[in-house]
Amino acid sequence: MMEEDLIQIILSYWPSMLIFLGFGLFHSICAREPFKEALGRITSPFFVEYFWRIIYCFISYYLLYYTFFVVLYQHHPEQSVLLKDYPLSGWVFMYILRLVGVFLTYWAFLQSDYLEFLGFKQAYKGILKLLGKTPPPQKVFGTDRLEIHGVYGWIRHPMLAGGFWFIVSLPLTINNLIFLCFYSTYMVIGMYYEEERLVRVFGEDYVSYQKRVGALFPKTIFPVRSV
Repeated sequence: MMEEDLIQIILSYWPSMLIFLGFGLFHSICAREPFKEALGRITSPFFVEYFWRIIYCFISYYLLYYTFFVVLYQHHPEQSVLLKDYPLSGWVFMYILRLVGVFLTYWAFLQSDYLEFLGFKQAYKGILKLLGKTPPPQKVFGTDRLEIHGVYGWIRHPMLAGGFWFIVSLPLTINNLIFLCFYSTYMVIGMYYEEERLVRVFGEDYVSYQKRVGALFPKTIFPVRSV
């Protein structure tokens, strides 16, 4: 009976699965060079270089927070009941783990230049060009420059790692477990293709970086200084 109930619960999440699949496909495919080259042929290379990033981030944010989360949590309120309580020490440990996840994510977010990461800098440069002005030169994170210092000296993908630790430390409910499964699957697949792209862009520099720095966990307490 318990197995039948578990299967029924999983099947009830198919709308969430489809939405998250759509988010994952959009977030992965639309950030890759072949897609951007095709989009540039349909629109213009200028549009892709300066305005696609901010649109891409907005759509990704909307799909995840205003579509997926609503369907996952608001459509299954009965599955937000706590499955297991912890002693005080357990809750303290979980909160510390959550803070580690937040710290890693925001450290990486700030270090990667969040205005550039969200596409605001690129859009600003595009507007300047449309106005006939010369924007300042800029090397885009993860495309024109390889970041290996700070948090990236310990972990190659601190944002993914931070998100994982944050979700793992959430209260134990069916909804949170489903979210953890979705996120973990996307994390593994997305990281695989991102690593492939970074090796293609940075070549031996990134291969050397891979050998010295762990993807999600530090290989050493000493951060990498150079590649």
